[in-house]
Amino acid sequence: MEENKSVLPDEMPQEGAVKWKERRFKGNHLLWVILATLFGMIVSSVVGQTALSLLFRPLALRSPELAAVLDYTIQLGVIVVLVVILWVIPKNRFILRSFLPRGRGQAVAPRVVEDTYRPTQNNTVKMLLLGLLLGFVGNFFCIACALLHGDIKFYYDFSAAQVPLLLFALVSVFFQSTAEELWCRGFLYERILIHYPRWVAIAVNGLLFGLLHMANPGVSVLAIASIVLCGLSYSLVRWYTGSIWVAMGLHTMWNFTQAFLFGLPNSGIVSRLSVFHLDASTGVSNLIYDFAFGVEAAIPALIADGALGVAVLLMARRAGRLGELKQSYETMARQE
Repeated sequence: MEENKSVLPDEMPQEGAVKWKERRFKGNHLLWVILATLFGMIVSSVVGQTALSLLFRPLALRSPELAAVLDYTIQLGVIVVLVVILWVIPKNRFILRSFLPRGRGQAVAPRVVEDTYRPTQNNTVKMLLLGLLLGFVGNFFCIACALLHGDIKFYYDFSAAQVPLLLFALVSVFFQSTAEELWCRGFLYERILIHYPRWVAIAVNGLLFGLLHMANPGVSVLAIASIVLCGLSYSLVRWYTGSIWVAMGLHTMWNFTQAFLFGLPNSGIVSRLSVFHLDASTGVSNLIYDFAFGVEAAIPALIADGALGVAVLLMARRAGRLGELKQSYETMARQE
Protein backbone atom coordinates (compact mmCIF):
# COMPACT_ATOMS: atom_id res chain seq x y z
CA MET A 1 0.00 0.00 0.00
CA GLU A 2 1.40 3.37 -1.03
CA GLU A 3 2.37 5.78 1.66
CA ASN A 4 0.25 8.94 1.81
CA LYS A 5 2.10 12.03 0.70
CA SER A 6 1.20 15.58 1.55
CA VAL A 7 0.13 17.45 -1.55
CA LEU A 8 0.43 21.20 -1.88
CA PRO A 9 -2.66 23.21 -2.82
CA ASP A 10 -3.60 23.05 -6.52
CA GLU A 11 -1.57 19.82 -6.76
CA MET A 12 1.61 21.89 -6.66
CA PRO A 13 4.66 19.64 -7.30
CA GLN A 14 7.36 19.55 -4.64
CA GLU A 15 9.83 21.58 -6.70
CA GLY A 16 7.25 24.37 -6.87
CA ALA A 17 6.82 24.57 -3.10
CA VAL A 18 9.09 27.58 -2.67
CA LYS A 19 7.34 29.56 -5.39
CA TRP A 20 3.93 28.71 -3.94
CA LYS A 21 5.05 29.87 -0.49
CA GLU A 22 6.37 33.09 -2.03
CA ARG A 23 2.99 33.76 -3.66
CA ARG A 24 1.18 32.97 -0.40
CA PHE A 25 3.43 35.38 1.48
CA LYS A 26 2.84 38.09 -1.09
CA GLY A 27 -0.90 37.65 -0.75
CA ASN A 28 -0.65 38.06 3.02
CA HIS A 29 1.65 41.03 2.51
CA LEU A 30 -0.83 42.78 0.20
CA LEU A 31 -3.72 42.32 2.62
CA TRP A 32 -1.59 43.52 5.52
CA VAL A 33 -0.48 46.65 3.65
CA ILE A 34 -4.07 47.59 2.74
CA LEU A 35 -5.29 47.09 6.31
CA ALA A 36 -2.26 48.90 7.73
CA THR A 37 -2.90 51.84 5.39
CA LEU A 38 -6.57 52.09 6.40
CA PHE A 39 -5.76 51.72 10.09
CA GLY A 40 -2.91 54.22 9.87
CA MET A 41 -5.03 56.80 8.05
CA ILE A 42 -7.77 56.49 10.67
CA VAL A 43 -5.38 56.71 13.63
CA SER A 44 -3.33 59.58 12.21
CA SER A 45 -6.51 61.43 11.26
CA VAL A 46 -8.05 61.07 14.73
CA VAL A 47 -4.85 61.89 16.63
CA GLY A 48 -3.60 64.65 14.35
CA GLN A 49 -6.91 66.37 13.74
CA THR A 50 -7.95 66.22 17.39
CA ALA A 51 -4.71 67.82 18.54
CA LEU A 52 -4.79 70.62 15.96
CA SER A 53 -8.53 71.16 16.30
CA LEU A 54 -8.04 71.98 19.98
CA LEU A 55 -5.17 74.27 19.06
CA PHE A 56 -7.05 76.13 16.32
CA ARG A 57 -10.50 76.24 17.93
CA PRO A 58 -10.12 79.81 19.28
CA LEU A 59 -9.13 81.01 15.79
CA ALA A 60 -11.93 79.12 14.05
CA LEU A 61 -14.53 80.95 16.14
CA ARG A 62 -13.49 84.30 14.71
CA SER A 63 -15.04 83.89 11.26
CA PRO A 64 -16.65 81.18 9.10
CA GLU A 65 -14.13 81.90 6.32
CA LEU A 66 -11.17 81.24 8.62
CA ALA A 67 -12.90 78.14 9.99
CA ALA A 68 -13.21 76.79 6.43
CA VAL A 69 -9.47 77.19 5.89
CA LEU A 70 -8.57 75.65 9.25
CA ASP A 71 -10.62 72.56 8.33
CA TYR A 72 -7.90 71.86 5.77
CA THR A 73 -5.00 72.98 7.97
CA ILE A 74 -5.66 70.34 10.63
CA GLN A 75 -4.56 67.71 8.11
CA LEU A 76 -1.03 68.79 8.97
CA GLY A 77 -1.47 66.62 12.04
CA VAL A 78 -1.97 63.58 9.80
CA ILE A 79 1.35 64.27 8.08
CA VAL A 80 3.17 64.63 11.39
CA VAL A 81 1.76 61.37 12.73
CA LEU A 82 2.66 59.54 9.51
CA VAL A 83 6.25 60.81 9.61
CA VAL A 84 6.58 59.66 13.21
CA ILE A 85 5.17 56.22 12.34
CA LEU A 86 7.61 55.80 9.47
CA TRP A 87 10.56 56.99 11.55
CA VAL A 88 10.00 54.71 14.55
CA ILE A 89 9.72 51.62 12.29
CA PRO A 90 13.18 51.15 10.69
CA LYS A 91 11.85 48.99 7.85
CA ASN A 92 9.61 51.85 6.74
CA ARG A 93 12.23 54.58 6.74
CA PHE A 94 12.90 54.05 3.05
CA ILE A 95 9.36 55.36 2.43
CA LEU A 96 10.12 58.47 4.45
CA ARG A 97 13.18 59.10 2.27
CA SER A 98 11.00 58.93 -0.82
CA PHE A 99 9.12 62.04 0.39
CA LEU A 100 12.23 64.19 0.75
CA PRO A 101 13.74 66.47 -1.92
CA ARG A 102 16.34 64.93 -4.15
CA GLY A 103 19.82 65.94 -3.09
CA ARG A 104 22.54 67.00 -5.51
CA GLY A 105 24.13 64.01 -7.18
CA GLN A 106 21.60 61.62 -5.68
CA ALA A 107 20.79 58.68 -7.91
CA VAL A 108 17.31 58.60 -9.36
CA ALA A 109 17.30 54.94 -10.38
CA PRO A 110 15.74 52.54 -7.86
CA ARG A 111 18.09 50.00 -6.32
CA VAL A 112 18.45 47.78 -3.29
CA VAL A 113 21.54 48.11 -1.13
CA GLU A 114 22.02 45.92 1.93
CA ASP A 115 18.33 45.01 1.99
CA THR A 116 17.37 48.70 2.15
CA TYR A 117 14.87 49.74 -0.49
CA ARG A 118 15.56 52.99 -2.26
CA PRO A 119 12.60 53.94 -4.44
CA THR A 120 12.80 56.09 -7.53
CA GLN A 121 13.02 59.62 -6.22
CA ASN A 122 12.90 62.79 -8.31
CA ASN A 123 11.37 65.30 -5.91
CA THR A 124 12.26 68.77 -7.18
CA VAL A 125 10.58 72.18 -7.25
CA LYS A 126 10.14 71.72 -11.00
CA MET A 127 8.11 68.57 -10.39
CA LEU A 128 5.95 70.28 -7.77
CA LEU A 129 5.23 73.19 -10.15
CA LEU A 130 4.40 70.72 -12.91
CA GLY A 131 1.87 69.07 -10.62
CA LEU A 132 0.31 72.43 -9.69
CA LEU A 133 -0.06 73.32 -13.38
CA LEU A 134 -1.61 69.97 -14.29
CA GLY A 135 -4.02 70.17 -11.36
CA PHE A 136 -5.24 73.62 -12.38
CA VAL A 137 -5.61 72.73 -16.07
CA GLY A 138 -7.50 69.51 -15.31
CA ASN A 139 -9.95 71.10 -12.88
CA PHE A 140 -10.47 74.24 -14.97
CA PHE A 141 -11.31 72.03 -17.96
CA CYS A 142 -14.13 70.44 -15.94
CA ILE A 143 -15.42 73.82 -14.75
CA ALA A 144 -15.27 75.25 -18.28
CA CYS A 145 -17.35 72.33 -19.58
CA ALA A 146 -20.04 73.03 -16.96
CA LEU A 147 -19.97 76.76 -17.75
CA LEU A 148 -20.25 76.26 -21.51
CA HIS A 149 -23.03 73.73 -21.01
CA GLY A 150 -24.93 76.30 -18.93
CA ASP A 151 -25.04 74.22 -15.76
CA ILE A 152 -23.41 76.81 -13.45
CA LYS A 153 -22.94 80.55 -13.20
CA PHE A 154 -20.56 82.51 -10.98
CA TYR A 155 -20.51 85.90 -9.35
CA TYR A 156 -17.44 87.72 -8.06
CA ASP A 157 -17.27 88.51 -4.34
CA PHE A 158 -13.69 88.96 -3.16
CA SER A 159 -11.66 91.80 -1.69
CA ALA A 160 -7.95 92.55 -1.49
CA ALA A 161 -8.13 92.17 2.28
CA GLN A 162 -8.87 88.46 1.80
CA VAL A 163 -5.68 87.78 -0.20
CA PRO A 164 -3.60 86.72 2.85
CA LEU A 165 -6.34 84.31 3.90
CA LEU A 166 -6.51 82.94 0.35
CA LEU A 167 -2.75 82.28 0.38
CA PHE A 168 -3.13 80.61 3.75
CA ALA A 169 -5.89 78.50 2.18
CA LEU A 170 -3.46 77.35 -0.54
CA VAL A 171 -0.99 76.19 2.12
CA SER A 172 -3.79 74.51 4.05
CA VAL A 173 -5.08 72.66 0.99
CA PHE A 174 -1.50 71.55 0.39
CA PHE A 175 -1.48 69.96 3.85
CA GLN A 176 -4.80 68.21 3.22
CA SER A 177 -3.86 66.93 -0.24
CA THR A 178 -0.34 65.95 0.80
CA ALA A 179 -1.67 63.91 3.74
CA GLU A 180 -3.72 61.76 1.35
CA GLU A 181 -0.88 61.49 -1.16
CA LEU A 182 1.72 60.45 1.42
CA TRP A 183 -0.54 57.66 2.65
CA CYS A 184 -1.75 56.47 -0.78
CA ARG A 185 1.02 57.27 -3.27
CA GLY A 186 3.60 57.04 -0.50
CA PHE A 187 3.13 54.36 2.15
CA LEU A 188 0.66 52.14 0.29
CA TYR A 189 2.43 52.41 -3.08
CA GLU A 190 5.94 51.76 -1.76
CA ARG A 191 5.00 48.89 0.57
CA ILE A 192 3.14 47.05 -2.20
CA LEU A 193 6.01 47.64 -4.61
CA ILE A 194 8.42 45.66 -2.42
CA HIS A 195 6.97 42.31 -3.52
CA TYR A 196 4.46 43.20 -6.25
CA PRO A 197 4.88 44.77 -9.68
CA ARG A 198 4.03 48.42 -10.15
CA TRP A 199 0.75 47.77 -11.92
CA VAL A 200 -0.56 46.10 -8.74
CA ALA A 201 0.49 49.09 -6.61
CA ILE A 202 -1.18 51.42 -9.11
CA ALA A 203 -4.41 49.40 -9.32
CA VAL A 204 -4.79 49.01 -5.54
CA ASN A 205 -4.10 52.74 -5.12
CA GLY A 206 -6.89 53.68 -7.49
CA LEU A 207 -9.47 51.36 -5.93
CA LEU A 208 -8.66 52.27 -2.34
CA PHE A 209 -8.56 55.99 -3.15
CA GLY A 210 -12.08 55.75 -4.55
CA LEU A 211 -13.39 53.77 -1.58
CA LEU A 212 -12.01 56.36 0.85
CA HIS A 213 -14.45 58.91 -0.60
CA MET A 214 -17.59 56.78 -0.33
CA ALA A 215 -18.77 58.60 2.80
CA ASN A 216 -18.48 62.09 1.28
CA PRO A 217 -21.66 64.18 0.99
CA GLY A 218 -23.53 63.75 -2.29
CA VAL A 219 -21.39 60.82 -3.46
CA SER A 220 -22.57 58.82 -6.47
CA VAL A 221 -21.42 55.91 -8.62
CA LEU A 222 -20.04 58.33 -11.20
CA ALA A 223 -18.18 60.22 -8.48
CA ILE A 224 -16.49 57.05 -7.19
CA ALA A 225 -15.60 55.98 -10.74
CA SER A 226 -14.03 59.39 -11.33
CA ILE A 227 -12.02 59.30 -8.11
CA VAL A 228 -10.83 55.73 -8.78
CA LEU A 229 -9.62 56.86 -12.20
CA CYS A 230 -8.02 59.87 -10.53
CA GLY A 231 -6.15 57.58 -8.14
CA LEU A 232 -4.94 55.43 -11.03
CA SER A 233 -3.74 58.45 -13.01
CA TYR A 234 -1.97 60.05 -10.06
CA SER A 235 -0.23 56.75 -9.35
CA LEU A 236 0.89 56.50 -12.98
CA VAL A 237 2.28 60.04 -12.77
CA ARG A 238 4.02 59.10 -9.51
CA TRP A 239 5.67 56.16 -11.26
CA TYR A 240 6.62 57.82 -14.54
CA THR A 241 8.11 60.99 -13.04
CA GLY A 242 9.65 59.25 -10.05
CA SER A 243 8.27 62.05 -7.90
CA ILE A 244 5.52 62.05 -5.31
CA TRP A 245 5.75 65.84 -5.37
CA VAL A 246 3.99 65.89 -8.74
CA ALA A 247 1.02 64.04 -7.25
CA MET A 248 1.03 66.38 -4.27
CA GLY A 249 0.93 69.40 -6.58
CA LEU A 250 -1.79 67.86 -8.76
CA HIS A 251 -4.01 67.06 -5.81
CA THR A 252 -3.43 70.44 -4.17
CA MET A 253 -4.26 72.64 -7.15
CA TRP A 254 -7.23 70.51 -8.20
CA ASN A 255 -8.82 70.97 -4.77
CA PHE A 256 -7.77 74.61 -4.40
CA THR A 257 -9.10 75.58 -7.83
CA GLN A 258 -12.57 74.18 -7.32
CA ALA A 259 -12.95 75.02 -3.61
CA PHE A 260 -11.22 78.37 -3.12
CA LEU A 261 -10.99 79.91 -6.58
CA PHE A 262 -14.46 79.01 -7.90
CA GLY A 263 -16.36 78.09 -4.73
CA LEU A 264 -17.54 74.69 -5.98
CA PRO A 265 -17.99 71.57 -3.86
CA ASN A 266 -14.73 69.76 -3.19
CA SER A 267 -15.86 66.13 -3.18
CA GLY A 268 -19.16 67.34 -1.77
CA ILE A 269 -17.73 69.85 0.72
CA VAL A 270 -18.26 73.57 0.05
CA SER A 271 -15.92 76.28 1.37
CA ARG A 272 -17.22 79.66 2.54
CA LEU A 273 -14.10 81.40 1.25
CA SER A 274 -13.56 81.72 -2.51
CA VAL A 275 -12.74 84.28 -5.19
CA PHE A 276 -15.83 83.39 -7.22
CA HIS A 277 -19.08 82.02 -5.82
CA LEU A 278 -21.57 79.67 -7.39
CA ASP A 279 -24.98 81.13 -8.08
CA ALA A 280 -26.94 78.39 -6.32
CA SER A 281 -30.14 79.20 -8.20
CA THR A 282 -28.51 78.17 -11.49
CA GLY A 283 -26.81 74.92 -10.48
CA VAL A 284 -28.16 71.70 -11.96
CA SER A 285 -27.13 68.05 -11.90
CA ASN A 286 -26.44 66.08 -15.05
CA LEU A 287 -23.57 64.22 -16.71
CA ILE A 288 -21.57 67.45 -17.06
CA TYR A 289 -21.91 68.75 -13.51
CA ASP A 290 -23.23 67.42 -10.20
CA PHE A 291 -24.77 70.07 -7.97
CA ALA A 292 -24.16 68.10 -4.74
CA PHE A 293 -20.70 66.65 -5.35
CA GLY A 294 -19.18 69.03 -7.89
CA VAL A 295 -17.24 68.54 -11.11
CA GLU A 296 -15.72 65.28 -9.88
CA ALA A 297 -19.02 63.43 -10.29
CA ALA A 298 -19.35 64.14 -14.01
CA ILE A 299 -18.07 63.04 -17.41
CA PRO A 300 -15.51 65.89 -17.85
CA ALA A 301 -13.65 64.69 -14.75
CA LEU A 302 -13.47 61.18 -16.20
CA ILE A 303 -12.09 62.68 -19.41
CA ALA A 304 -9.52 64.84 -17.59
CA ASP A 305 -8.28 62.05 -15.32
CA GLY A 306 -8.38 59.47 -18.10
CA ALA A 307 -6.46 61.74 -20.48
CA LEU A 308 -3.75 62.20 -17.85
CA GLY A 309 -3.34 58.47 -17.36
CA VAL A 310 -3.37 57.72 -21.10
CA ALA A 311 -0.80 60.48 -21.73
CA VAL A 312 1.54 58.92 -19.15
CA LEU A 313 1.17 55.46 -20.72
CA LEU A 314 1.82 56.83 -24.21
CA MET A 315 4.95 58.65 -23.04
CA ALA A 316 6.11 55.52 -21.23
CA ARG A 317 5.57 53.45 -24.36
CA ARG A 318 7.52 55.92 -26.46
CA ALA A 319 10.35 55.86 -23.91
CA GLY A 320 10.30 52.05 -23.78
CA ARG A 321 9.38 52.01 -20.10
CA LEU A 322 6.14 50.02 -20.06
CA GLY A 323 8.09 46.99 -18.93
CA GLU A 324 8.70 48.72 -15.61
CA LEU A 325 5.05 48.16 -14.72
CA LYS A 326 5.87 44.48 -14.30
CA GLN A 327 8.74 45.15 -11.91
CA SER A 328 8.90 45.16 -8.13
CA TYR A 329 11.84 46.13 -5.91
CA GLU A 330 12.62 42.42 -5.64
CA THR A 331 12.86 41.97 -9.40
CA MET A 332 14.94 45.14 -9.76
CA ALA A 333 17.32 43.88 -7.09
CA ARG A 334 17.80 40.60 -8.98
CA GLN A 335 18.58 42.49 -12.18
CA GLU A 336 21.39 44.34 -10.42
